[in-house]
Amino acid sequence: MTLHYPHEVVRTMEFVAALCNGRREGELDSAASLRRLCAEWAFPGASGASRSDAAATWAHVPTIEAMWDAPRDAVAGMVNRVFREADARPHLVRHDGLDWHLHGLQAGAPVADAIAVDAAMAFTDLVRADDTDRCKRCGDDRCASMFFDRSRNRSRRFCSTTCQSRTNVAAFRARASAA
Repeated sequence: MTLHYPHEVVRTMEFVAALCNGRREGELDSAASLRRLCAEWAFPGASGASRSDAAATWAHVPTIEAMWDAPRDAVAGMVNRVFREADARPHLVRHDGLDWHLHGLQAGAPVADAIAVDAAMAFTDLVRADDTDRCKRCGDDRCASMFFDRSRNRSRRFCSTTCQSRTNVAAFRARASAA
């Protein structure tokens, strides 16, 4: 399914979900793990991330998660705060075979700020389109994973087929034991 968003918006939303989920699950706890995640997602500027860069990035995770879970109007206020605090100055750039797209900070900005501002810029598009409800949490009560719902009618409820199956099996067993 193709959403009516630039590729980088969808990619950023999926990246920040992976970042927040990995941090919550204890998989992201070092500069090396941050560098590895950024390399997997081709997030620029993180190849030299230090321990202090990782700590600053982890400090932004609660704000990103709050934007993920907040109602649309609250997201707008949070986005503006991220822009102010990072002194974001959006500008159009072309690089690495990509066509014109927005960067919120100049090259060389701290990776933590770049991640927070990129997330805020993606949320900006969702707020403007009244589409923040695509930012979801898994419907399995045992899972709090974030995911970006790319389904046409925004009907996806689970972060993975594993959680979907686990929930369906539990519901089946509950119905069977009640009968």
